[in-house]
Amino acid sequence: MKRFRQLSFLPGIAAVGRPDPDAEALRCRPGVEYHELRIREILNRSANGRLPFVWTINPYRGCEFACSYCYARYTHAFLDLPRWRDFEEKIFVKRGAARSLRRKLQRAALADEPIAFGTATDPYQPAEHHWRVTRSLLEELLHFEGLQFSITTKSPIILRDLELLSELGRRHDVRVNVSITCLDAALARRLEGHAPTPAARMRTVGKLSRAGIYTTVFCMPILPAINSDADVLRPLFEAARREEARNVLPNALYLRKEIREPFLSWLEGEFPDLGPLYRRLYDRRSYLPRAEQEKLLGDFRRLKAEYGFGRRDADAQKES
Repeated sequence: MKRFRQLSFLPGIAAVGRPDPDAEALRCRPGVEYHELRIREILNRSANGRLPFVWTINPYRGCEFACSYCYARYTHAFLDLPRWRDFEEKIFVKRGAARSLRRKLQRAALADEPIAFGTATDPYQPAEHHWRVTRSLLEELLHFEGLQFSITTKSPIILRDLELLSELGRRHDVRVNVSITCLDAALARRLEGHAPTPAARMRTVGKLSRAGIYTTVFCMPILPAINSDADVLRPLFEAARREEARNVLPNALYLRKEIREPFLSWLEGEFPDLGPLYRRLYDRRSYLPRAEQEKLLGDFRRLKAEYGFGRRDADAQKES
């Protein structure tokens, strides 16, 4: 195993901004290790031209939220940490991230190249309470103007940076995506072992939206026969409308080949009746076939139209 310097928490560091009660309830779990990872580049070009961003930023490597479906779990194998649980128990704090971002932005014009925070790990996972890498990166963006960037998170810790995000919104095109797969707390706990509750995440949507920040609910992933049906999705749409989300977007489960068998083994333990269905749908493939995707997202799209989110998209395009 590669050796990394293990970090200990620094006592007496004051919180930055105004912590939210939901955010304060998130604390690092026993058994989670933190290691320093020195980096040369924090801003990495996306290899997938179909995605709506060009650059990615992940302030941490590994994620404590332990989502069963996370495609990025395989990346810890590059650090000689191949166990399924290593990804959620060994978190790497990227030192020098803010300095790296500053250098990149000083020498490159990225105004037309969107940046996405949190494409592989949550930038506001509990480690952010202590290490504040995400905060340091956002503070660097105060020195520039005209960028497009988004942040995707499951965490109310983002509310600590609400004032900073509002200020950044005056200089850049800023959007926040809050990931909520369902509002059923028991189901969410099975899918996303240590993530904040869906209710806390939805309250976060409301606070961000009412602060004037363009906020979208990411209902991702949609898992066949788990959170794909109307009776599971309807409460989410009702809450998203109540909390003034600008949009609700889906994505079908993506099973990268490196995590397919571990995920399917987990699924057969949690939802044994669904094992044959998933093995048929994802037989030697990472993406569902187009016809299966259309079938899977049918209830979602009907509810999106019913609750007016499609019309909001059209109205926003007219305004722009």
